Amino acid sequence: MKYAISLLVSFCTLLGFPRAGADPLADISSFSGFKDIDLAKLGKGEVMTTRGPVMSFPRGLSVQFCYVVPKPIQSVIALQEGFDGSRHPELKVYIHSGISSPPALRDFSKLGSAPDNSSVKSLADATEKLDPNHPALRMSAAEAKSFGKSSDQGGAGALPPSVRSFWSNLLLQRAAAFASRGLSGQPAYADSTRASEDAAALLKEEGKIRSRFQTLVDRLNSPGGASLYWELFDVEGRAAFSLGAFHSRADGSGWQGLDVAYYASGGYNVYLTFFEFWPVKVGERPATLVWRGDLLASAALAELHGVERVGAAGAMKKTIRKTIDAFLKEAGR
Repeated sequence: MKYAISLLVSFCTLLGFPRAGADPLADISSFSGFKDIDLAKLGKGEVMTTRGPVMSFPRGLSVQFCYVVPKPIQSVIALQEGFDGSRHPELKVYIHSGISSPPALRDFSKLGSAPDNSSVKSLADATEKLDPNHPALRMSAAEAKSFGKSSDQGGAGALPPSVRSFWSNLLLQRAAAFASRGLSGQPAYADSTRASEDAAALLKEEGKIRSRFQTLVDRLNSPGGASLYWELFDVEGRAAFSLGAFHSRADGSGWQGLDVAYYASGGYNVYLTFFEFWPVKVGERPATLVWRGDLLASAALAELHGVERVGAAGAMKKTIRKTIDAFLKEAGR
């Protein structure tokens, strides 16, 4: 055992890890699904991935990634906090926009610039055909009933004025509720599921991740200081809205982040993405080792079993990998 530890220390020294303080390799192994990490390969651009544990929570699924960004940790943190998927067409994020504190109706003015494509038109059609008893889009029954009661904003655009007005008000109310009460302030979807309950179920299944990021997890219901945002993106041919918040904290010489998408009009109920970054060296150059864990709750997953769930995890990995590749591209790989 002492010989193995000596080899590990020597290996870390060669890679540029300082002898003092926590060892990133041991850290990752202690809470993640990764046990054997080849940092030499990661330093050359390989991205490791693994599926999380098989969950007893039927709507839950999780995957993890590990990779190296060839930049100092301070630069990587800034890139992560400012990452905008709409700059990368392959991600099909049509709009990414910040939300002020407190949230205001003007924060959603970019709805007028939604692209005129089939995905956005499908969203507009589904909104105009809303049935309060069976909404085709994810929202509460009360929210579905409110369509058509908002004032007309006027103006041209891919989304009709009544649709823009409806979504602007819905997103504003949900963002304001999150800003004041966090996940617990989000109303239930029409099928009675709640983002807060699904997030708690996901974190119960991933106990090691929850413990590792407990400080950030506690902020899910105390969102003060979080960076709020909203997005318009594509879900299998139909545009959908999401609301999110980004929390972060320094952790010794490293850094932790938690991105929570607490509302989505399609695709999922809640989505948690955890990040941890460590400063390392690749050769003699400063770089950053990244662990990323994605926890998803979706009503559609409850109907999948066996091979179908394995396929869903594979599809989830593929989608997230596109985002990681886009991030690495921004970082200058």
